[in-house]
This record gives sequence, C-alpha cells and structure tokens, in this order.
Amino acid sequence: MARQCELIAAYERRGPFWGRLAKFGAAVACAVAIVVSWLVFDTMTGFYSGTGVVKSTPAERPAQGTVGACRRVGPVSGDGFGYWWHCAVTVRTGDGREVRIVTRNSAVTPADRGGPVDFREACFGKGNTDCRYGRPVSRVWALAVTILGMARIGLTIVLILAVGVYLITAVVGVPRYFAWANRREARRNRVVPLPVIVTNRPDPYPGPTRPCLRITFSCPDGPFAELYRSTGPRLLLAGVEVPVPGWGSHEFEVSAGPSSVRVVVPFGGTDDFAVAEHEVTVGVGETVELEYVAPTVLGLSGRIRVTGRTG
Repeated sequence: MARQCELIAAYERRGPFWGRLAKFGAAVACAVAIVVSWLVFDTMTGFYSGTGVVKSTPAERPAQGTVGACRRVGPVSGDGFGYWWHCAVTVRTGDGREVRIVTRNSAVTPADRGGPVDFREACFGKGNTDCRYGRPVSRVWALAVTILGMARIGLTIVLILAVGVYLITAVVGVPRYFAWANRREARRNRVVPLPVIVTNRPDPYPGPTRPCLRITFSCPDGPFAELYRSTGPRLLLAGVEVPVPGWGSHEFEVSAGPSSVRVVVPFGGTDDFAVAEHEVTVGVGETVELEYVAPTVLGLSGRIRVTGRTG
C-alpha cells in the first residue's frame, strides 16, 4: 500500500498530463530494454558455436566442413553487437552425405578456407531427419547457453508486462489504475461475514431509549475520488468491527457510556490508511452525530468530529 501511495503522490505532483507522459516514457524505455537485452543475449550466446545438445543423446557424430563464401555483418545485427562472419559451409558427414549450411556468429571465418574444418552433427526427430551442425564444443557451454536462454525469456516476460502496465496507467492515470486493481483484488478476496446469532436476552434499552451513533462517512472529490469509491470505510466501536454499508450516513447502536470510535479505509491490503479515532460518550436514549472525513492527500490521517446530539 505504501508503494501505491508513493506512486499516486508522484503522479499527482506532476499533474495528469506530465504524469501520463512519464508513464508513456517508462513504457517506451521498457520496450527499448527488450530490444537491447535480446541483442546483449545474442552477443553472449554468439561465442558458442556448438550443436546446442546438452544431454548425452543424441550423440554428436564427427564431420568435416569446407568453408566457402563469407560475409561480414555488424556492428548491430541479429547476431548481437559487434562484427561477425556468416559463411557458407559444405559439411561431409561420416556416412558420406554432403550438407550445405550457413554458419553464423563467426563459427568459421575466411581464415578457415583451404582445408577441412572439424564439425559435429547431431540429429533429432523420427528417423533422425532434423540435424544440427556445429563446432566441437563442451556440453557444459551448451548447458550455460540453455540457462541463459531461459533467463532471457523470463526477463522478456517481465518487461512485456511492465510495458502493458505503464501503457494502461498512461491512458487511464495512476489513481484510476490502482482503484481498478484494488476492486479486482477485493472481489477475488471477498470476506464472507459470519452469521448473526440471535439470542433471547432482554434488550437493556428498549424502544426510543436505545443509544446510538449516527456517523456520516464522506470522502473528498478530486484525484482520489475514484480510489475511495473503489473501497469503503471500516468502523471499529470499542475495538469491535461493525459492518458499514458504504459511504454516507448510517446509524449504529451502542451501549450507553464512553465508547471509542476508529475509522480506517482499507487500501492496498492494509488497514492503516486514512486513520481517525475519537472518544465519545453516549447517554441513555441519546443519539450522537459524528462526521468522518477522509484526507485529500495520501499519507495524512482522516478526521472525526461531533456534529450534534439529540435525545
């Protein structure tokens, strides 16, 4: 909740236009980070030139390659940052087949022309028809590249989600976004009230002599109005929680004598937002009118005051 309050306060300090523009800029920055991270990962994995086989199966079989035409790419390409060679290679396998491939990431270079180059062949699938070719490299590096690829996917998912959140907040604004998110969370974690057990004990204050509190719960208009409407006040009388239908005026029966009144607004999973407390004494047959006002600035406390007495 504190983090939400900080984000909303920062948004309000900038104002709606600049606040939305800042969120749009953050979305663009995350999109750029996705592209840059992929280039960085491609650069790191480019130093691995093996077949990509991690396990002992399928087995890597020896082969020989003859380097043909090569071209240089860079400084930024699908191979990442830097300059790399793409070369046409004719691979001759142990069973006499010839396979023409194009190597990337400088697996071979023009300096390898003029003689056979050691290669490895690993075939997958039914009938071993899906074959990969690479240079002789330890399987440990293949495992490292696999882990690196998983990390790239995880980072990309996080950045894509961040882009989505920043774009939504840029369109609807930060307060409205958190109000929507908290409504969804409240519906998902809806609290089912315990059943009320009716007893036959005599009413100590029958009829019009019953003391009560008439409390008016109000929230300010402005940037946080949507946030307040997404939740409601929570009332504790003498430390006991009493259901509150929502914002507006409601009456609550109490016992005659002193009573503590505490009001909070649940927000972000906590109950320490917009807190207000007041001690009030209610006489027999008396109705005490109170008003609770939620704060207009996040981080401040609410306010309770006595507005009248009848009876």
